[in-house]
Amino acid sequence: MKTTALLKAAGLITVAGQSQRMHAFKPLLPINGTPMIAVTANVFDKAGITDLFVVVGKRGEEIISALSGYNARFLWNDAFAQTEMFTSLQIGLTAIVATGGYDCAFFLPGDMPAVEPAVLRQLMAKLESEDWDAVFPSTGTRRLHPPLIRANLFQPLIAYSGEDGLRGAFRAIDAKIGYVITQEAGCLIDVDTPEDYARVQQHLIDKQTQESEQ
Repeated sequence: MKTTALLKAAGLITVAGQSQRMHAFKPLLPINGTPMIAVTANVFDKAGITDLFVVVGKRGEEIISALSGYNARFLWNDAFAQTEMFTSLQIGLTAIVATGGYDCAFFLPGDMPAVEPAVLRQLMAKLESEDWDAVFPSTGTRRLHPPLIRANLFQPLIAYSGEDGLRGAFRAIDAKIGYVITQEAGCLIDVDTPEDYARVQQHLIDKQTQESEQ
């Protein structure tokens, strides 16, 4: 029997970067014939998170076109060339707050297409059952993406102007952080270089092969 989530979650994807280390525009690079950003968005769809907020910058119109089949609201980081990812996070959270009705939000960079939907469901279960401000996947020694952030932190994160991005904000807020230990390799793969791109493609091919053999 399908269970109903106790909390309503939004999915926040930031894809306003310039892909400088890749030497190609990675959100639109194909993975098995599908743009990477659409594969990333599909992680949320498979996990049952249907409300997406996508922060775009460089070549934003092309990203919007690539996500035309998703229930996504698109937000612009016009200063993408001068700002870091945390600024895009703040833009996304501001829109989520303005929309209203969300108890929490996942934050996933657009270059992480191999995250397992099951990990998102585990994070939801953790936040629903325990009193954390945010929960992260973790190897046990390393904090991974995507975090799931409870709504009480939205405004403090939006207001934060210090250093070290999200990590620095969590320290300044003294947020209570919980963890879901996982061995899922997809949470470890963000595509920054051509080598990462080859790695994530092979990972998804191997996963598809394993699933077809089961």
